[in-house]
Amino acid sequence: MPRTKAAKSDRSEATPEAGWRAVRWEDLEGWAGKKAVERGKTYQEEGRVENLAVTKDGDLLATVSGTDDYSTHVWLEGKGDRRRPESMCTCPVGYACKHAVATVVEYLKAIAAKREVPQADEDDPRWYDLDEPADEGYEDEPRPKRSRLATKEWDGRIRAHLQAMPQGELVETIWAIAKAAPEVYEGLRERVALQDLDPAGLVAEARREIKAATSVDPWRSHWDGEGELPDYRPAERVLRRLLEIGRADDVVALGRDLIKKGFRQVERSDDEGETVARLRRALAVVFEAVLKSSLPGPDRLMFTIDACLDEPLDVVDDAADAIFDAASPTDWAAAADVLSARLKALPAPGRDDYEARDRREVLADWFAEALEKAGREGELPALFESEARATGEREPLIAYLIDEGRLDDAEREAREALADKVGVEPGTASRLAKTLADLAARRRRWDVVAAHAAREFFNGPTVETFKALLKAAKKAGVEPAARAGALHFLRTGHMPYEWVESKSRPKPKAGKKPEAKPAEPSHLKVDPAWPLPVPDEVVALLRYAAGYAAFRPHVGVLIDIALDEGAIEQALDYYDALKIDAGMKPPIFHEDADRYADRLAEAATAAHPDRALKIYKAQLDRSLPIADPSAYERSARLLARMRPIHEALGRPAEWADLVASAREKYRNRPRFLEQLDRTLGRAAGKGGARTS
Repeated sequence: MPRTKAAKSDRSEATPEAGWRAVRWEDLEGWAGKKAVERGKTYQEEGRVENLAVTKDGDLLATVSGTDDYSTHVWLEGKGDRRRPESMCTCPVGYACKHAVATVVEYLKAIAAKREVPQADEDDPRWYDLDEPADEGYEDEPRPKRSRLATKEWDGRIRAHLQAMPQGELVETIWAIAKAAPEVYEGLRERVALQDLDPAGLVAEARREIKAATSVDPWRSHWDGEGELPDYRPAERVLRRLLEIGRADDVVALGRDLIKKGFRQVERSDDEGETVARLRRALAVVFEAVLKSSLPGPDRLMFTIDACLDEPLDVVDDAADAIFDAASPTDWAAAADVLSARLKALPAPGRDDYEARDRREVLADWFAEALEKAGREGELPALFESEARATGEREPLIAYLIDEGRLDDAEREAREALADKVGVEPGTASRLAKTLADLAARRRRWDVVAAHAAREFFNGPTVETFKALLKAAKKAGVEPAARAGALHFLRTGHMPYEWVESKSRPKPKAGKKPEAKPAEPSHLKVDPAWPLPVPDEVVALLRYAAGYAAFRPHVGVLIDIALDEGAIEQALDYYDALKIDAGMKPPIFHEDADRYADRLAEAATAAHPDRALKIYKAQLDRSLPIADPSAYERSARLLARMRPIHEALGRPAEWADLVASAREKYRNRPRFLEQLDRTLGRAAGKGGARTS
């Protein structure tokens, strides 16, 4: 959070850039989490970070557009190599959010591009926005002094006034404020409790704070940021105080209650993950206490494993790592015995009881890890085999067999498991097919590897799956024929093989003998020109997928492949076919052609400038009539892309006429005209359209 000048005194004297250059992606993920980092990177790429500025101390200030425009402040905390980002934002999350990540990424890219970032003004109104308390935000650091001169003057006046008051009058004033403002009262109450209560009183206070925090039903509106979130900070501070005075066992006991009630709260929460983040910070104190408690090693370990088993989401995170790292093989052995007994006591789950199966699988995973850490790896095969019988889940057993080099056994188990899962659990069946393909690769059976790659391609045609098929087919020595079959599929929608169902013969008429020839059984019909085998596991998957097959060309993928291979003319021909196909369908299908327009026009600019202009013009004609800011931006961007092509062809006046015509036709759209001015310049197209 923002800091006072005093809080900034421990900063390094190095240049602001040096500190930020040392920030790694791992640092950002450790601070904000992978999800926020990914969203932040996307926000930066979309150009949502505006008016970035940097203070003399290296603090970053920016406006980031999301549901609203948010003021965001990010700085580095700590010294040397241990510096980490901290932030404050006016968004509902308020801390370590995607807007803060986007700000950091924008600054790092500015540094890399040697782009100058302006210095933040002390009177920037965004400091004032950030100084307003967030509805439910956490403010774990001192707030900064208000930056405006008038505010600083009032700070001094109020402080001097309080210092001049007689003690009795000052007490009455503070008491009146506390009675009128619940948050002030609670702050004073907590302050007194932490300073004056004995251990028993602190335990009672902690219970009260845990109950208060966990009784909230958390929610947050995605649209307006309104909602109610639990505040775990008071409970966290009391637990920390108990730990400081050597009452680790009390913290552990309170932690059991916090885990039970907190996990229930997470299950009923309806927010953006804020409840999990807040509970996680409080639990960090509990796990720190577990490590310092009088619990025996095995009990410490089981306390932590039980928390991991019970968590509804990733709440425990890395807070328990220190306990796992400190556990000895003896501790893990004791935990393995406890987990083994629990596993044996569980009834075998029903085939469709996925919740019970998931619980059992997680328990079995912990049992397996405990056996490994205890040095009892010899018991793993029996565990995996018994779980395969109890739940039908053979993947752990297969992975173990592969690790042990028992490839024949692994292949047998994978084939049997795939036969069980096809049509029941398609995702599991696909993973098992991938395992069989990997086993074939280990044995250098490239035709089988290519057969699996072909199934992946036909199941999901993309440039990537096409390349994977050709790579495998090349190793099998059949690349040309495989390529021909793949392209035929993309052009027609027909695979080189199809599942043919058995047709029952009609009943013979009365008085006639039935034909001796039996009905032809269901089978896979393979095109003789197809060069690859069709293993049994692929046949099983194809039979299941036959009912979902859609025989249609994949012209978009053909365009992608042609562009990837630099065949621009071929891509343009495919694009023309795609436009014809879209023209015979409802308008929604036009998006298929529109998706490729910009890429094709850009690729065709050098060798086929007139074709590029034709594509851009068609897109412009579709975009101009739409009265929407995003359409205005797209129209202006299309005109900007057309400009250098017209100039290269010696036809700049043609482009000017195009802009002038758009200005004239849509002169009643001021926001559109403003967008043209911003993108093209105010003078562009204002000379009037030429008349012939």
